[in-house]
Amino acid sequence: MQFLLVGLALFALHARVRPDPDRAMRVDPDRVDSTRAGLAERLGRAPDDRELAAALRDALDDERMVREAVRLGLDRDDPIVRRRLIQKLRLAYESTADVDAPDDAALLALRDAEPARYSAPARLALTQVLAARGRHPDPEAAARELVRRLEGGADPAELGDPGPHARRFGLRPAGDYAGMFGPDFAAALSDMPEGTWSIVQSQLGAHAVRIDARAAAELLPLAAARPRLMADLAERRRAEAVQAALDDLRRSDPADLDALPADLAAALVEQGL
Repeated sequence: MQFLLVGLALFALHARVRPDPDRAMRVDPDRVDSTRAGLAERLGRAPDDRELAAALRDALDDERMVREAVRLGLDRDDPIVRRRLIQKLRLAYESTADVDAPDDAALLALRDAEPARYSAPARLALTQVLAARGRHPDPEAAARELVRRLEGGADPAELGDPGPHARRFGLRPAGDYAGMFGPDFAAALSDMPEGTWSIVQSQLGAHAVRIDARAAAELLPLAAARPRLMADLAERRRAEAVQAALDDLRRSDPADLDALPADLAAALVEQGL
């Protein structure tokens, strides 16, 4: 209540102050055109002069109240307002970054600097034969029998229990197998030797599995990587623009660290503050 009374008193006081030319808000054609366009979109038609004048009055009053609230320091102890101001300033800094149509050389430099990020994942082809849970009292023992017969030359298509997935798979990323058989199944494939039968567990049961082929991760060609490279480069340039602006602010508004313990002050200096 006390804060409210003080605030009302301050507003009443300022209402009696004579106009200050330095605080005048210019109503120029750009502001009029912008207000008219926004009002027309809301109304679904062109506004008349009275409607346009009322909208301009409301916009100017809003700006007056924002100016006065900042002048009175009402933004200083409100974390929501502070976060919003920081967010808007950060967006303003980001807008200064040059993100338009980077050339191929810049994109290739980014790709080659982080090959793991811009590579197609390693892939593997396999054959699996299932000993399903619910069909065998001991699925792993059944899978061992499958391995014995497969190593003897039996046709995988003629063995095992029916399941929701194919027996043979062409080259696929390990993530595809994780989606079908579970993460433990996919993890077991990483160290499995090629061309030999092994037993791997999944939620479906026990599998006799043979890795038929492997393909190493490959750096993506520029055409395939371009959309991601452009997005990443734009994001990097925006971050660099923000950091450059923050560096300028740190130089213009240095921190006074004299009251801090030496170790903490040194750590802050090391952080660039």
